[in-house]
Amino acid sequence: MIFVDSADRAELLHALSLPYVKGFTTNPTLFLRALGVERLRVADYVSFALDLVSLAASGTAVRDVMIQGVGAPDQIPTQALAYKNALRDERDKNLWIKLLPTADHLSLCPELASLGCKTLVTAVFTPLQVQAALESGADGVAVYLGRLMKNDESWEGKVETIARLIRLREKTLLMASLSDPSKVEIALRYSDELTAPFAVIERLLHSPFSSAAIDAFGAQVTD
Repeated sequence: MIFVDSADRAELLHALSLPYVKGFTTNPTLFLRALGVERLRVADYVSFALDLVSLAASGTAVRDVMIQGVGAPDQIPTQALAYKNALRDERDKNLWIKLLPTADHLSLCPELASLGCKTLVTAVFTPLQVQAALESGADGVAVYLGRLMKNDESWEGKVETIARLIRLREKTLLMASLSDPSKVEIALRYSDELTAPFAVIERLLHSPFSSAAIDAFGAQVTD
């Protein structure tokens, strides 16, 4: 499954019109970038996030919405309930609350599950973090593959172990931090679920060989 990683409403609308994009992921950094500000109050973040959640409730083909919980841990269930209520008439949509790999955040997994939300532990880099997330009841993890490849020479072994742990539990492994199509192709070695910026999403269908074939086919049949 392919997700677009963005908090820009116009960008999301464009991306979600593509037949192969099935949802979106967001985080505070993306909100700051989209809004052109340096920081947000929790209430403002939730308000802007609700506006994006409304996209999923407006007849789009969105299947999954992934919103990061912010502020103090005890504020996150209230945020999740607000997002869930915005999707109350969309029974075919999955709401994921993204959590950080901390004990306070992992302890929220059972409560969020009771609200009908799935949980994704994000900013994950190690198998130990994955095991802790799964033992806490998380439904999946997001591995920052691009950053891991850049900063850890042993990244391949770690990602292979992470993928094995996820398969054993039949959970979700979302590959993230994918700055170009070559990293997307590497990510697909480990999982078919990934999130990427819109600039990368736009390039997924591009191949010079396909372009040549398309031109040839177009020249062979005329009106």
